[in-house]
Amino acid sequence: MAKLFELRPKKDLLDPTFEGYKLSLDNLPVYKHELPLPVENLKPSEDQFSFQHVKTFGLHNHLSEDPWNSDLAYFVAKDLQIFCIALKSLTSQHPEFHSVWKIEEAADNRSGSFNASLYFASDTLATVTDGAGKLFILDTGIRNATHPQQWQVVYQSPPQNLERPFKILHSYLNQPTDGNPLQLKVLLLKVEPLDEVETQIALSTIGCNEKETPFISCLELIELVDKNGAWAAGQLKRFATPFGIEYASVLSPGTSVCVIAREPFSLIYDSTGNIATRIEQATNNSDEAIYTWSESEDEVTVWMSFDKNTTKHDFVLDIQRQQLKVVFKSEIRLDGELLHSINVKESTWSLSDGKIEIILSKNDKSMVWSSLIVGDQRGQKVLDAESAAEWHQRLIHLTSDEMKPAGGPNSQPTFNSEQLEECDDASGEELQLFRFETDSNEATHKSMLGGHQLLFITSSPPGLAPSFCLRHDVDGLLWQPMGDELESWGCLHIAAVQAFGYIQASKEQRKFSVCPPNVSYAAICDSFNHVYIYRQPGHSSSTGVDLVHRPTGRKIGTVARQHVLNLDSTEECLGALASDNYLYILSPSSLFAVRVNAD
Repeated sequence: MAKLFELRPKKDLLDPTFEGYKLSLDNLPVYKHELPLPVENLKPSEDQFSFQHVKTFGLHNHLSEDPWNSDLAYFVAKDLQIFCIALKSLTSQHPEFHSVWKIEEAADNRSGSFNASLYFASDTLATVTDGAGKLFILDTGIRNATHPQQWQVVYQSPPQNLERPFKILHSYLNQPTDGNPLQLKVLLLKVEPLDEVETQIALSTIGCNEKETPFISCLELIELVDKNGAWAAGQLKRFATPFGIEYASVLSPGTSVCVIAREPFSLIYDSTGNIATRIEQATNNSDEAIYTWSESEDEVTVWMSFDKNTTKHDFVLDIQRQQLKVVFKSEIRLDGELLHSINVKESTWSLSDGKIEIILSKNDKSMVWSSLIVGDQRGQKVLDAESAAEWHQRLIHLTSDEMKPAGGPNSQPTFNSEQLEECDDASGEELQLFRFETDSNEATHKSMLGGHQLLFITSSPPGLAPSFCLRHDVDGLLWQPMGDELESWGCLHIAAVQAFGYIQASKEQRKFSVCPPNVSYAAICDSFNHVYIYRQPGHSSSTGVDLVHRPTGRKIGTVARQHVLNLDSTEECLGALASDNYLYILSPSSLFAVRVNAD
């Protein structure tokens, strides 16, 4: 069971005397430059209509930063070229944009693909996706602004491995120790239709159904191993939730992940072993069977009985040439080697009124089956469908989830919804913070974030997971997930952005929120040309102002400065990046550099 823990703010980082921001009329220098090529900006296709699709496309930050070199930033052009930007050159008349690599296009039509994304795993490695299903590891060399190198592909995922569109959320390179090879962990985000998700447990166990949630958000952790200079794919773990995934990162040294999401959130697939719970085989010696089956000259038919409210999303069926597995929710109800081989393509299954029917097409029509599963005596062979129906009624109590039939003449509802008070109404919007161990596949830590809304995510020094900003009362508090090297894991409160939770809630057109490493200011970028900058008190002599209430002489608490910019552009804002002195804003054809603090 996961250990509950709290996010406890440091009192010395809070400012109870802060009373607001004073609008500054000072002009901030703004440098505008045309891009060598337009930015790639894909939109959802007609089939990508869920709220999670809208967030994945609409809130994608096209301006990528480099944690190992703060003088560089990157964007992907419309023709899938990756351009390196020398940020210091943006204050001159000759900005430096260098093409470092071009993603190989798999198809002319990129409809249905996500926007290409990249994430730096080390000072010489980058992970890149075309957004259509390909994952690349690139050797970038030592990245610098004076002598940019051409990137080289050292790994490309096989086409059959990652066929669905995905976005890279985080990459972590684990340095080799004690003879272990170099390992790269990559977190991918997918939004997939329920019927197309490969899972080892039924998706109904995490609250999925087609009427309410036709799509599901999947977080995939891929391990890549450097074997004698050649990268190869290792294990794959897949987590899922019917809601969105707000934050995900790999924790140092790469043995666990930190996730912010709504419950239910669960592991649904592990390439190293089945995560479904195997039912005890004690019923092998029981007089009652748990399934019935019959055969004809061409096929073998299997029946299993469940509750009438059962849906197809309560099942995972794996039909192979000589193997059959039936998983009901998170339990393996049937698994074993078939007595004879079957034709997988011509085999099928269906569900009606709680009764599942599996039709297995024989390969050898002359063979008579004496049993269905080798060594499994829990099945009853019947001669026809009428006999199967009779057994169905006799076996229903063995597989139903209900302790007794519901809906009888004297049955009473457990509660009346009209009796609920307002305080009993749970909105279900509360986020949870999880820490998952990848070895045990268990959530070891959990924190109820409650009403602490996630405001934004920002980068951290190399080797650390990205930090995140949560609303705490009216402020925005920055939290740093710690590595697993510490005995007691948690998240460290590292900074506060005054009144930022209250401010962001009022900006209905906001798209990106960012802050620099020194947290000297925070900025909100609207969808188009408005930018709001909030300087934090105490970082320089020009950021804080002491005011006095004239009628009473009372000294007013700390007041900081606010700037409102109207950029010279009518284009959509596609990306934002904050350094200690400059705020960079990307549009489809231009890049803006706003000098916030003096160099």
